[in-house]
Amino acid sequence: KLFNRTGKRKVRLTREGQVLFDLAEPVVNSFDDLKSKFDETLGQGQSGTLRIATHTSVMVYLLPGIIKAFKKRFPGWDLSVVNRGREDIVKMVAEGDADIGITSLSRVPAALEYEVFARFRRLLIVPPGHPLSRKRKVSLADIAAYPLLLPPTESHTRAIVNEAFGREGLEYRLAMEATGRLATKAYVEMGLGVSIVNEFYILPEDRKKIVAIDVSGLFGVAERGLLTRKGRYLPGAAREFMAMVRGYQ
Repeated sequence: KLFNRTGKRKVRLTREGQVLFDLAEPVVNSFDDLKSKFDETLGQGQSGTLRIATHTSVMVYLLPGIIKAFKKRFPGWDLSVVNRGREDIVKMVAEGDADIGITSLSRVPAALEYEVFARFRRLLIVPPGHPLSRKRKVSLADIAAYPLLLPPTESHTRAIVNEAFGREGLEYRLAMEATGRLATKAYVEMGLGVSIVNEFYILPEDRKKIVAIDVSGLFGVAERGLLTRKGRYLPGAAREFMAMVRGYQ
């Protein structure tokens, strides 16, 4: 017996079913990948579609230069880049709906491979002339004295901020919840509050309008990684795209 029915259109694998699934999955995947391997071996893998699932922030701040370089090197390949939340990215890669995921994970599902390619400091951003901009070292108590602009409660950054303040038994004042780093930077520039953001959100032109202070000692560092499905064959163009991402500066 391989599965039990748990409801309408719902099944749960038995122990024997899970064993068979684990044994059969690489065999099925090898059949799925056969055409790609065949075409590439014959030198016919000059075109195709590379499917990437990631976050808006990665699409806006990390990928533009990489995509430009990729399209120049592989003009016959199309790119499909979709914006999804972390859980959906994991699901799409696991189910084969995306070739590559770009996200951050604290726990990696057994069927997937996760490779960190970059780590970023967390920065406190304040408007020019703000009292915190003149401090040589900023503490959590210093930050708590000013209203904070933060992303919604379900975001990873918000969880990190809450955890840091909770460890010290401190409370902060929430000035505003803002979705999107462009809006956050604009509101900080207007003097509506201060904020905590990842380093890669701050572009050279932003530093003319706001002051960025390294607070990774308080809030740790952020990371981004490449997510792929174990045992899945990726064509040369996909492997080269991943190499470009690894070389991100």
